[in-house]
Amino acid sequence: MDEIKRDWNSMARAYEEFNTAADSYSYKIEWPCIRKLLPELKGKTVVDLGCGTGIFTFLLEQGGPSRIMGIDLSEEMLQIAKDKAREKGSRAEFVLYDGAKCSDVISKPVDLIFSSTTSHYIEDLAQLFNNVSKSLKEGGECIFSVIHPVYSAMYPVEHGDDFPGDEEWMVRYLDRSMRAYIQPWIEYNEAFEDHLSRSYHHTFADYVNAIIGAGLTIEQICEPMAPEEWKAVQPGRYEAFIETPVYMILKMKKR
Repeated sequence: MDEIKRDWNSMARAYEEFNTAADSYSYKIEWPCIRKLLPELKGKTVVDLGCGTGIFTFLLEQGGPSRIMGIDLSEEMLQIAKDKAREKGSRAEFVLYDGAKCSDVISKPVDLIFSSTTSHYIEDLAQLFNNVSKSLKEGGECIFSVIHPVYSAMYPVEHGDDFPGDEEWMVRYLDRSMRAYIQPWIEYNEAFEDHLSRSYHHTFADYVNAIIGAGLTIEQICEPMAPEEWKAVQPGRYEAFIETPVYMILKMKKR
């Protein structure tokens, strides 16, 4: 986790610039699906787990929760989130902590725990979902947008500090080796050179078994498609989504 923390601290500004663009995947692909799955948030207590620079924290805050907290392990990401909160007049709170151990800092059970593209940086899914379950009220819900297992299976397997070649982006679904790759916000950023990120690959069964083991019930699964307008204006990106889905969004409940 220390290496992942250093990685995100170094990438924070590049990530924010890339993922807040008008055509970002966060806005164009994840959020439309997430919005359909969200329960009523007015007056509820909400946690954004692995909140990063607060992209989804502030979108969730528009639903009128009584309290919203973002948790992340990167100081630099949280500093951007706090700066944005001041600019927006937001009441969101931001806490520096390892999201996999969220029950340590969620003092009272909450109504909703949300997370976007955080779980593949956490090795122990059972620990993660057990802590999520502990942090939810009875009847509480959680929505996790995860990197689709088919997509993370395509990440190149780590081999030291050597950079992967294009031919290494191939599906190795049942290989749970650590993955190492160049993030898109780094690949197209001239301020960075030779920057590898590392993460884990979890299969669909890994997710389902961890969720069941934590006493949560899966209510709905969404595999969002790229927006229809991309078919004409960004056909390459559109076709790539048909071939390999990037996200799987799970809605769960604590019964």
